[in-house]
Amino acid sequence: MNINRVTLCGYNGKEAKTAATQNGRNISRLSIATTKRYKDSRQEWQEKTQWHTCVAYGSTADHAAKIPTGAHVFLEGELTYREYERTIETDGGPIKVPWPVTEVVIDSISVIDRKQKREERGAA
Repeated sequence: MNINRVTLCGYNGKEAKTAATQNGRNISRLSIATTKRYKDSRQEWQEKTQWHTCVAYGSTADHAAKIPTGAHVFLEGELTYREYERTIETDGGPIKVPWPVTEVVIDSISVIDRKQKREERGAA
């Protein structure tokens, strides 16, 4: 059995970058932040934020593109690795190097802003 599953609950860091593939399929890229709280060696609380590059396709991309910056989101997807060729400047001039990319390909994403949901229920 093989499982490649990622579940994240975090915050949308910036507006989605949207585009279309060569086939015309919509694509949205998000940057999701998760923060871990822990006690250091002096027993003082510290926080460490991790940023996750996430990508969605098709109708999921359309939905993801509408999620505002700072929204609390829950997403599920698959971890992927790929490379592309990138040009970097060196003392000897520009050279092309393989550049690794790690992404979460989103299967589903939803906003879980509880405060907003409470306000909607109170208004109804």
